[in-house]
Amino acid sequence: MKRLFFYATLLVSLYSCETKDTSESTSQKNILENLTYSVDTVVVDPGNEIIDLSHGSRFSSISLDEKKFFLYDYSKTAINEIDLKTLELTNVYQFSREGPNSIGFNPPTMQPLSNDRFLFVSSLINVGTYFKSGELEKNLKFNFREIEGLDVDEGGLITNKAHISHDEKHLFALTNPYKTSSDVRLIIIDPEAKTGKSISLPAMISTLKFRVSLNTGKLFMGRGEGVSLNILNNKLFITSSANSDSYVYDYQTDSLRLVEFPHQLVAPSKSGEIKQEVSDENEFKAETAKFIYQTSFDDFLWDKKRQKYFRLGYNLIPQETPELEKKSDVFLFTYDKDLNLLGKKQLDQIDYRLESPFFKDGKLYSYVNVDDELGFAVFTFNF
Repeated sequence: MKRLFFYATLLVSLYSCETKDTSESTSQKNILENLTYSVDTVVVDPGNEIIDLSHGSRFSSISLDEKKFFLYDYSKTAINEIDLKTLELTNVYQFSREGPNSIGFNPPTMQPLSNDRFLFVSSLINVGTYFKSGELEKNLKFNFREIEGLDVDEGGLITNKAHISHDEKHLFALTNPYKTSSDVRLIIIDPEAKTGKSISLPAMISTLKFRVSLNTGKLFMGRGEGVSLNILNNKLFITSSANSDSYVYDYQTDSLRLVEFPHQLVAPSKSGEIKQEVSDENEFKAETAKFIYQTSFDDFLWDKKRQKYFRLGYNLIPQETPELEKKSDVFLFTYDKDLNLLGKKQLDQIDYRLESPFFKDGKLYSYVNVDDELGFAVFTFNF
């Protein structure tokens, strides 16, 4: 029996009383000033299957046409395919960690490609494209030294944050912060010619200082901010969780630009000095507290219907028991095609971080666990 549930709708009206950014033109309008929105919760029908949510939506993505949601099941080495129109589990694609079609042993990242194919990236182990049948299509495992023209060598394979362009002519990665600790560089590879180059990203370097590690020999703990890659509209977006400034690389014209934003609703970047290596848990907590309660930024999202970019920001709210810290102040920003900031608003009635958000048909979807069933919170924005 089909199980499709719509939970109670939350309707919210937000009226702005904030001071206009002094760095912006007085004629610029905040298009989110009188934002209203509703939130519906829907649950996916898994049929006779059980969808493992033990890892939440950590290993998930959506198809290029926004019609399917893919959730990787690490325990089964399989991809669950969800139809976002019918909200049903429609397929389970089996893969392998061993043999000639191995996707790698480390938990992979997954990038859906055209024609029912996927790019799998297993950190330090594997990069390759695969058919939905589980068969390896193309091996994209490259050693630093085999790429002609590449001016960086971290040893081993190029896997960190690896993505492939939609035309599959360019493979992208970032230098590993644990191997290249004083710079952040974008690695660009022509996989057919095995040629490449790297470009320094100075605006991302400050991200490297916001991390702490504890290693006693018996206990290892680590926490920090990171730099991400995301492909939208045939452009590569390079963003930091610690900084609102972003790079956009147009791989069709081989041009890179830095975009800086006049944010005043939130701080545009994290600040402070962090001791990166500590010797006990109390010191670890004290150092992480210096940056985790400052504003963090998510990746950019593209709303195809509105032809606008969106981005979410968060301020984690301290709790007496840090392990229970889940509540956050949530901020929404929107931009035009050229990334001009058009609007900003705190979502006062939302106090949690949205998991794996994406836009479909003008609505914002976010993963939720509903009594151990896969679900989505669906936001309808009106402005």
